[in-house]
Amino acid sequence: MKLIRALSTPWRAANNPLFLYQHHRLIHALRVTLAFAFGLIINLGLPIQHGSWMLVTIVVMLGNVPHLGAVAQKTRQRTVGTTVGALAGLLAIAFYGASPLLCYLWMGLVVLFSAYHAIGKAGYTALTVGITLVIVAGVGDGTVSESLWRTANVALGSLIAIVAASLFPQRALDHWRFLLADNLRESALMYSRIARRAPLDMEAALGRFNTRLIAMRGLISSAASECEQSTTRFESIQRGQRTLYSVFDRMSDVASKNAEPLSDKGVFRKAVVKTLFRAAHGIRFLHPEMLLNNLPVADQSASACYWLSAELSQTTLRLCNELLLLMPAIEVSQQGLQPLNPQDVTHNYDQ
Repeated sequence: MKLIRALSTPWRAANNPLFLYQHHRLIHALRVTLAFAFGLIINLGLPIQHGSWMLVTIVVMLGNVPHLGAVAQKTRQRTVGTTVGALAGLLAIAFYGASPLLCYLWMGLVVLFSAYHAIGKAGYTALTVGITLVIVAGVGDGTVSESLWRTANVALGSLIAIVAASLFPQRALDHWRFLLADNLRESALMYSRIARRAPLDMEAALGRFNTRLIAMRGLISSAASECEQSTTRFESIQRGQRTLYSVFDRMSDVASKNAEPLSDKGVFRKAVVKTLFRAAHGIRFLHPEMLLNNLPVADQSASACYWLSAELSQTTLRLCNELLLLMPAIEVSQQGLQPLNPQDVTHNYDQ
């Protein structure tokens, strides 16, 4: 039993969402390389014609789409686009036998359709139709056998890409929640220093916060798809973070003009900092109980920061409530992944 546990530990660690997030660039690069190598071995080992299209498909599908949810969306779109494009290509070859001009008119019409719909929700599907048309038909003078080989290569390349995407899968949802946890922790540190009038490079801190916020914006669609939720709650959490950004920006300006720290002996400050740290820990390690928090009323004697403190308190609690409602869907999406105990993650909640 101990031997099995020892042998399985590296696998469990490598299949942990936090590990995948921390090393996502390297893992993605290795995944694409392995998929490419597998396709190359198939090409070299089997008498496949036009096998380069298989390799092109693998690289195109996996190249800049590291997340499982995005790959799944891209796969569905590519399947439809490849099917329609292949049929259009076969028709083009048939038309070429009757009249080359008819073939070129048909190809031009399909490309027109593809380009028109390429800017929109079905953009990738439409683009795939045009690309597959050219791959299958060429300039119309190819044979049906060549076209079928090219179609088969595109289909096989898509299949290899799908399988590769499920190898140590990187989920957009995990990437999203880890970025959120980092922003919540950054918020705790920013507020702690502002409230104590401690030195802080506010521009750099807000810059890091905003960079993560922008990255999260691009993950919402795939993250919502992975946990089978609408984007509404994700958008609400996004708005809450923008409010935090605005509050800290204004607080920093007020603090620069008022050198006196808050006069509540740190009670409100410690409560807010602790709540933000707990929320960051809860969303990172999926501990919903850490999102259950109550905050004291901001000290009204600290008039310069009272309204900003009240807004911070309300926004923090609203974010915790939104995350608490989203947590069940996140936990369901984690089935099959190996959680790690956060022994090496400790925070001082009494800053």
